Amino acid sequence: MAATATGAMDGRILDDIIGRLLEGGRGGGKQVALSEAEIRQLCVESRRVFLSQPNLLELSAPIKICELSRLSCPHYSTDIAD
Repeated sequence: MAATATGAMDGRILDDIIGRLLEGGRGGGKQVALSEAEIRQLCVESRRVFLSQPNLLELSAPIKICELSRLSCPHYSTDIAD
């Protein structure tokens, strides 16, 4: 498993792993063979990316959390006002 001088995973290898996982998810979710080293490195890289992100986001109201179909729930509002 190749890593850069900063300890980050080589982008080409990461792209290959993600590509294989995406391909496996298409067409019914077939299994994808990953080595233990690939899984560990993917977890390490994911952790590094998540820890580099801010814990809180500054957002302005109103915020739409999700959108439900009016047919399934005509009176449900997902807008949050301040």
